[in-house]
Amino acid sequence: MIDKRLFDTTPFDPEAAYVAVLDPEPGRYDAGGEELFDAFTVGAVERGASDITLQSDARPRVQINGGWYFGAKKHISSAEVVAILSRLWKGTDAASILRQGRALDFRFEVRVDRRTRQGYRVNATPIMRDGTNAIEITLRGLPNKTPTLDSVSLELELRDQLDHRSGIVVIAGATGQGKSTTMAAITRMHLEAKRGIKIADFQAPIEFTYADILDENADMASLIGQSEIGEGRNLPTFADGIRSAMRRAPQIINVGESRDRETMAASIEACLTGHLVNTTTHAGSVAEALRRMASVFPPEEREGRAFDLITSLQLVIVQHLIRTGDARGRVAVREYLRFDDDVRDRFTSTPVTAWTSIVSDLMDRPPEGVLAKPLWRSAQDLVNEGRITDQEARRFIPRAQRASA
Repeated sequence: MIDKRLFDTTPFDPEAAYVAVLDPEPGRYDAGGEELFDAFTVGAVERGASDITLQSDARPRVQINGGWYFGAKKHISSAEVVAILSRLWKGTDAASILRQGRALDFRFEVRVDRRTRQGYRVNATPIMRDGTNAIEITLRGLPNKTPTLDSVSLELELRDQLDHRSGIVVIAGATGQGKSTTMAAITRMHLEAKRGIKIADFQAPIEFTYADILDENADMASLIGQSEIGEGRNLPTFADGIRSAMRRAPQIINVGESRDRETMAASIEACLTGHLVNTTTHAGSVAEALRRMASVFPPEEREGRAFDLITSLQLVIVQHLIRTGDARGRVAVREYLRFDDDVRDRFTSTPVTAWTSIVSDLMDRPPEGVLAKPLWRSAQDLVNEGRITDQEARRFIPRAQRASA
């Protein structure tokens, strides 16, 4: 249980370097039981923090609306960080795993009150600090409620493209740009559909449990089976998850991230056997997403696999989060391309080395019936709607893209 009387109530100043989270600030976070650190993490989320970062012998930081701030005045010692990590990991071997050169990704929950739990996606990574071995822990606060397509402001013209019987739907973007949140909103749409559906969901770690959706729709037969990927979790790799899913008769397979050859190959195979695969990747544009996904294959099979990928793709959405005009939040700006038969023919009749030019042509001058929208046009629409400032759009959109507008 969290004592919210510990939370600092000073108004947030986005121009300040320090954002107070607890009042008074504790002398140590590994003393006095678990409550102090739990209160700090929940208090940071209440402040609007999306991420919390701890480093050995450093002040904790919090990220609010894309900006980083100090979340406390005192440094957290190496011993405190190790103790905090052991508790988050729920085992004493976490620090030794990091010393072996491995990172940890997992989910952690804090019980806020009798009815509420605050979830976090946790990453622990070995780092060097001042020339010595150290630890960095990053906690991302997870929403208590599953997002909707409306809450992530997904464009209406995209919503009809999410319900294919087979194929791959890709949500791309950099770290922290809301890919998992958009994917969760899409999953919610499927679970709330009138027909019964089965989803196999693989995440590293699990961020959204969909418990609220399943409870609200208890009279519907739709179901989701979730497996956490990673060391000491349900399954070791995404590829293992996809292969197991194809023996479980789901209509939809969610793959938290397609980042290696085995995962990408298994995703393509799943599509060929009649499954819809929703996945994410790290990319800043549609063209980059295609390059990234093709580049996971070795040179000797890359071209053939790239064509397999194109024939499997249904939709690629790339999103970035931009600060809103009032600086109190962020909004998604998206670039996207739908892969219908005509678009696929353009790619499959052209060498892979020329695919970037095809994407540019489709974005700049989409033929009739082709669903394509470049990033700069989406940003300009948000400016016209008054949701972001022209200055923010110009700072965010690369000069080369603005020049083509």
